[in-house]
Amino acid sequence: MEHINEPRERFWLKARFLMVGVFFTLGFVAVAGRVYYLQTVESEALQERAAIEWNREVVKQARRGDIVDRNGAELAVSVEVPSIHANPRRIDNPDRVARQLQPHLKLSYDELVARLSRNSSFVWLERQSRPSAAEAIRSLDITGVHITREYKRYYPLREIAGQLVGFVGIDGQGLEGLERQLDRTLAGGTYEMRVTRDASGRAMLLSDAPQFGKFEGHSVRLTIDEKIQRVAEQALADQVSEFEAKGGWAVAMDVHTGDILALANTPGFDPNRFRDHTSSDWRLRSVTDTFEPGSVFKPFVLAAALQEQATSLDKVYDIEDGRMQIGRNVIRDTKRRDELTPAEIMQVSSNVGIYKVAQEIGKETLYDYIRAFGFGQRTDVGLRGEQPGLVWPADRWPEITFANVSFGQGLTTTPMQLAAGTAALANGGLLMKPRIIDAVLDRDGSIVEREEPTLVRRVVSEQVAEQVSWAMSLVTIEGGTGTRGAIPHVTVAAKTGTAQKVNPETRRYDPDMWIAGFVGYAPAESPEIAVVVFIDEPQKTHYGGVVAGPAFARITAEALRVRGVMPLPPDARFQLQEEPPEALASQAAAPAPQHVVTLPTMRVLDPTVDEVAEGQLPNFTELTLRQAIDRAREFGFVPEVTGWGRVINQDPPPGTPLEEVAALNLALAPGGRHGMLAEEPSAGGRDQQ
Repeated sequence: MEHINEPRERFWLKARFLMVGVFFTLGFVAVAGRVYYLQTVESEALQERAAIEWNREVVKQARRGDIVDRNGAELAVSVEVPSIHANPRRIDNPDRVARQLQPHLKLSYDELVARLSRNSSFVWLERQSRPSAAEAIRSLDITGVHITREYKRYYPLREIAGQLVGFVGIDGQGLEGLERQLDRTLAGGTYEMRVTRDASGRAMLLSDAPQFGKFEGHSVRLTIDEKIQRVAEQALADQVSEFEAKGGWAVAMDVHTGDILALANTPGFDPNRFRDHTSSDWRLRSVTDTFEPGSVFKPFVLAAALQEQATSLDKVYDIEDGRMQIGRNVIRDTKRRDELTPAEIMQVSSNVGIYKVAQEIGKETLYDYIRAFGFGQRTDVGLRGEQPGLVWPADRWPEITFANVSFGQGLTTTPMQLAAGTAALANGGLLMKPRIIDAVLDRDGSIVEREEPTLVRRVVSEQVAEQVSWAMSLVTIEGGTGTRGAIPHVTVAAKTGTAQKVNPETRRYDPDMWIAGFVGYAPAESPEIAVVVFIDEPQKTHYGGVVAGPAFARITAEALRVRGVMPLPPDARFQLQEEPPEALASQAAAPAPQHVVTLPTMRVLDPTVDEVAEGQLPNFTELTLRQAIDRAREFGFVPEVTGWGRVINQDPPPGTPLEEVAALNLALAPGGRHGMLAEEPSAGGRDQQ
């Protein structure tokens, strides 16, 4: 039996071996076929899928440029911070991973589970996270959870200049303020990197790292001085708090260059926490909000009348006991007086008096000067949302409107316009374009682009500007409305204002709604800085001298200190006796010199030009840039100019034969030869109606 079964056992053994062999052969053929299919038919699709899973092009935004003040103090900077993201396709247990991550992230457990369960290769878990949280997550070494580096915007000074600087979104795009306005300059470029991931999910570059510095955004240097800005904001906040006001604005300006040294708004906001504030808090009200200026407008009316030689500082006006009937309307002064000179009209802020001064030149001429001082048009300071204000044409002024305009009602302005106009009086009648951007800088601090000071026009003569300064200086001494804006050892030229507001619901002037203002400059004899301050809807009292004056004095005194402006010796200061000095009093009535320069809206006096022999180069010293260029063109030259202000030196010297002049070089400086030692600004002002 055993011998009979052996052949059968061998047969089945062979059969089993054959079956196993056939099975393995078929399996091998199937695998080989599948491999062939994947390597040929599906090859391209699989490569694309693998590239998507492991390799990708990463687009990154370069570092954003900084925003700094005129001295390099950082107002906005970008720093690298960690951001947490995940690849849900590589996470096997979202619940467990969510429990591990939740203590270190701001997301809730449920939200983490939802994100980790998505059918996606990339989800953000937390943008711009805390470094400590990122380190804790890194130590967990969770497959599919990664940490990358991004730039986050920080505002080191917090509320200081918050509305001016603005803020950016989480992706680095400018949303408000200069961050938005200068976004293209600050943002820089983007760059791409090809990366893959190893078995642990760590990113590896597939190409050389780009030269990141080439893509960085430019930095911007402002004209703002952080020290002056800080004092301006604090001074405003103190007055707003003391008088339970709605808010306040202040502008400090270098009268020679138009540089904005401070642009303060209260209430302010911290750009680092902009979501904690309303959009109303983000507004830069110094340029976006308009209002009726009130009596701070009176110096511009006086300047117009003096320039037209229609009045003088010692001319006497009948004030009609402080009451004047115009049709069915009556304009009033706060105190009854019989007679006042224009200087005294400034000192006590007489509405009746300034209207009578305005009548000397008429509606059309006053309108021309209002426009020449920059009202009713944007200053082009370069800030988003700037409003032009409203000045109706003179042919639409009934007599009562004419009277109202003369003391700052019936037209609207912005604090920026008033600062520029006040600075023009301080700058010898020259209106400068306000300047907030000083320069654009590259990553090494070299200047890429610079915005130079720009002269807009001459509005009044230097002599008239000096007369107005003398009259405004009476405001801050005993008997004036602005004594709380005085500064020890410094003569302050100022004007106070108390303007009634229109109630938006009733559309009528509201007896309980006022804007208290104070404008001016210092030192009055040689002005350097102009400052305007306005407090919106103060509650305890509404007089500009009382409410806004103290803030003006603090801001101006700090600006003079920071800029190194020293008090003048007593004999160089205005002697503010009861009558104006004879020289000032008589200048308005003096005949006009022969040399007259015609500008868009005004006739202004030109400095006397030295006579030269025919065929010789003239003397350009003490001429303004515009005068020097016009003079040079008369002789066929286009001069090379360095600096700004007035000509202090020329090459070749005056008297050089014209045929020997190959090129004309002019050097300018603020204030000409007599202003070389004092290049800083100052301000002052206050008024009440």
